[in-house]
Amino acid sequence: MPPSHPSDDDRVTEEAADWCLRLQAEEASDADRAAFERWCREDPRHVAEFDAMRELWGLSAGLRPRVTASLAVVPTPEAARPAPVRGRGSDAVAVRTPGRRRRWALAAGIAAVLAVGWPVGWSFGLLPGTVDVFLGGDRHRVVDLPDGSTVDLNVRTTLFYAQFRDRRSVLMDRGEAYFAVAGDAARPFTVFTAAHRVRVTGTKFNVWANDGELAVTLAEGAVTVSAAAAAGEEPLRLTPGQQGRFARDSRFGSVARVDPARVLSWREGKLVFDDITLAEAVPLLNPYLSQPLRLADRRVGAMRIGGVYDIADLDRVVASLPRVLPVTIAAKDGALLLSAR
Repeated sequence: MPPSHPSDDDRVTEEAADWCLRLQAEEASDADRAAFERWCREDPRHVAEFDAMRELWGLSAGLRPRVTASLAVVPTPEAARPAPVRGRGSDAVAVRTPGRRRRWALAAGIAAVLAVGWPVGWSFGLLPGTVDVFLGGDRHRVVDLPDGSTVDLNVRTTLFYAQFRDRRSVLMDRGEAYFAVAGDAARPFTVFTAAHRVRVTGTKFNVWANDGELAVTLAEGAVTVSAAAAAGEEPLRLTPGQQGRFARDSRFGSVARVDPARVLSWREGKLVFDDITLAEAVPLLNPYLSQPLRLADRRVGAMRIGGVYDIADLDRVVASLPRVLPVTIAAKDGALLLSAR
């Protein structure tokens, strides 16, 4: 499918918001639902955008179209259901994904329509009382959550926090954050990424997410980590000093012993690479670079790198790679292509 024009994306988002409202109404008829199913069949983006809009407000799962079994539908987490939004931080920048900005703007309109029923939704644990949005910028920052937890946000990381009557939910599609969670056994704390969830009651842990990949490093306490696609399967259970990793599109993760201080060195402005491959290093480097790195092939991705690097100096480190590894660097399509020499 050719890429859509931004105005077309706006149209799809607006139509998805309209269907959320129409199907939520008690007077929604069979004709309305039939028209909705026809709309879903017209374009796979329709279903994906509708599901994304429905996730934002935790609208009934029954609103999902009956035709979605034959369509490519974006998986939906159970609990990360934002409500009215309050931005935090004077140095905040815009959310990186334009579609999400549009959804939140339209979701604000849905909130106004649903405002009368909000107290009822809160009392039954269906809707959050508040949602806070912490927008990632170009530097590490520490934010305080309303429940008393604190979060270190790494660069270009955006976090949505929703506080329900009986649970606390964080949505973080990509990026990196270190959580010091305030203990509250009655309200579990769950971090949702694009394809995984990390569940705790009170603990300290690091989450790194990138295009479906996930690494969770536990410093204190205990967490469980599971893939959204592996509902019902036994989750990974981590103890302090362990890291759980999920590869892209993997239902099952692996556990390894790590040094949390090395993993968390980004909080001190350092990156520590302990003889890892370039394929592993590039996703860790890219958030800090003025131009992202791309690997030409598996051969260059298999080369290894180690050392302690100053985050503020990583552009210079990348420029020096041809002097320490048999590689070349060339600018291509807004990125730096790393090829074997």
